[in-house]
Amino acid sequence: MSIKQVLWDWNGTLLDDLAYGMDVRNRTFPTFGLPTIDSVEAYHEQFTFPIRIYYERGGVTEENFEAVAHAWMDEYIRGCKAIPLHEDAITVLQKVKDAGLTQVVLSASKLDVLKEQLSYYSLEGYFDRVLGLGDIYAKSKVAVGKVYLESCQVPQTETVMIGDTLHDAQVAKELGTHCVLVASGHQSKKMLLEAGVMVTDTLEEAFDWIMQQNQ
Repeated sequence: MSIKQVLWDWNGTLLDDLAYGMDVRNRTFPTFGLPTIDSVEAYHEQFTFPIRIYYERGGVTEENFEAVAHAWMDEYIRGCKAIPLHEDAITVLQKVKDAGLTQVVLSASKLDVLKEQLSYYSLEGYFDRVLGLGDIYAKSKVAVGKVYLESCQVPQTETVMIGDTLHDAQVAKELGTHCVLVASGHQSKKMLLEAGVMVTDTLEEAFDWIMQQNQ
């Protein structure tokens, strides 16, 4: 087996926005009479895809879902330039580039927001394509991933999805790619291990796994 292409998740994988996402929730949800969340452990237990289910676990209803989602996104964007990348993100992106692998962002983020963030961190040069969704409701990125893989020159069997949630493992399964989950984002390592794929603690370890496949 060899790996020639990496599909990168963005939020929680390259972007270290776990704490920021919790803060945004705790500023936004109470304005709708909804409770705050007081620990990473509680957040990990509730977070999931599609985002609608995560919101429902926090008390959001069908009636106020869109209002809460828009309020959350407005608050997220307002301070998003304060979000750090994971400390090894740029190092690993450069290592993957130096290894000659194609790199693509495949995110459930709204595409225009995603591109703006990548530009802010000056990351555009690492990626051959940037793939996101057309709205803020983060349902799934499977469809856009399938369209891309059907048109690119790298087969699914030589592609790996790197993410931080069980959704990323499901995306990889539906796309027919390999998968590595990094336990430094929006779901706990205990939860990620349920996916039955490679789970690492850092992006550096994920890169090492890729290099092992290419030996």
